[in-house]
Order: sequence, then structure tokens, then C-alpha cells
Amino acid sequence: MKEGIRLALLYLLIGLGATIIGSLAGFGGGILIKPILDFLGHYDLKTIGFLSASTVFAMAVVSVYTRRRMLKEMRLDHAILLATGSILGGLFGKGIFRTFSHLPWIGMAQTGALIVIFSLVLYYVNHKHQFKQFHIESRLMVLIIGLILGLMASFLDIGGGPHNVAILSLLFAFDTKKAGFYSIFIIFFSQLASLVSTVVSGNLSTMDLSMLLFMVLGGISGGVIGSRLAKFLPIETVEKVFNVTIFLLILLNIYNFIQYMA
Repeated sequence: MKEGIRLALLYLLIGLGATIIGSLAGFGGGILIKPILDFLGHYDLKTIGFLSASTVFAMAVVSVYTRRRMLKEMRLDHAILLATGSILGGLFGKGIFRTFSHLPWIGMAQTGALIVIFSLVLYYVNHKHQFKQFHIESRLMVLIIGLILGLMASFLDIGGGPHNVAILSLLFAFDTKKAGFYSIFIIFFSQLASLVSTVVSGNLSTMDLSMLLFMVLGGISGGVIGSRLAKFLPIETVEKVFNVTIFLLILLNIYNFIQYMA
């Protein structure tokens, strides 16, 4: 009984902490949840993916609602195209993951990809003054960007990530806060598509979802807290949270990668 309560509290705190940071910085939270659950080793990759997607989706719903005034500042055509692309990408990404999930190297491949992506993002955000910012207007390109971000989120089981913010900043000349909101918007639709795909596939019966409720409650609470912090904290503080989190994630994923190789 006591062990069950401790586990429930642990998973509630994981969901809460990950989504506070995720909502604040536009990460989504899955980039924290997946490596932490990998590290704990309680669940297989499919279950981790569903727990992560559910928690992040709950956070995204709350974050978008809490900051709904920012929806008026979004370009409607870009918002629709990014949402459409992220839904298609979410479905493709989940399909690719299901195809290869039985292979022993898939977890190591995901972790290795995260190390590379996070390292590139960390370099970019600290040297972005050296990069030319673009103002993408092509509707086809906006759709493709949404598709790629949705695919990466679903295949890597991270529900978004710092690469969303970096890519949106680079290609649309957004500041960190605006890119973070667009990122959460994309995450909402990509994770919705991912969850629907998993439910329709009939894989839920093979998963241990005893901690799902606690993680979702953490995700909802984290979405509320993170969104409120995002309204009041200056961009400089958000960027510091962004940098520190990415650096720690690189270290955690390196550890997990070594464990996969052992």
C-alpha cells in the first residue's frame, strides 16, 4: 500500500514538474518525461510513449486555454496549416514508431537522436545572433514545417521539444515566448493525433496504465502553473530556464544512451 502511494506521488510530481517547465518554455514536457521514465525503468517504450503523450496533451489543453488571448495574435492561415501538418505528422510518426517498436535498438536510436537534437538546439539558442532569421510565408512550407515537427514529436515520444521553439524562432522570426506558444499549439494537435492513433490501434490492453491518472493530474496542474508564470516572467528568465533544462536533458540522455549500450 505504502509503495503504491509513493509511486503515485512520484509520477504525479514527474508530470507536474515536467509540464510546469514544458508549458513555461514551450517544450511540452515530454522531453523531460520520456528520459525520466526511461531512467526509472518501470515501463516499456510503448507505455512510456502513451503516458508521456497523455500528460503532455493534458498540459497543452490547459496551456492553450489559459493563454487563449494569444490565439488572437496568431496568423489564422499559419495556425491552421501548422495544426494540419502536426496532425498528419503525429499520425505518421506514431505509425513509424509502431512499425519499429519491437526492434531492440529503437530506444537507443530515439535517445541518440535526442542528444543530437538538443545539442544543436543549445548551440543555436546561444548563438542565434549569428543566424539569419527567416520570415516564411509559403503556405506549403508552413504545412511541411508543422508535419515535420508533429512527426518528430510522435516518433520520439516527446510531445514536442526545444527544437520546436528553435525552428519556429529561426523560420518565423519569433521571440522565445511567441515561439513557445506556437509550439504548445502544435503539440496540442500532434499529441491528439498520436493518442487517437494509439487508441484506434487497440494497443491499450497491453499497457500498464495504473499511473496514468496521476500523471495527467500533474500535467493539468503543470499547465496552469507554467502558463501563469509565462505571462509574468521576462523573456530573459524564460531563456535561462530553456538553457538549463536542455543542458540537463543532454546529460540525462547521455546516461540513458550508455545504459542502452551496456
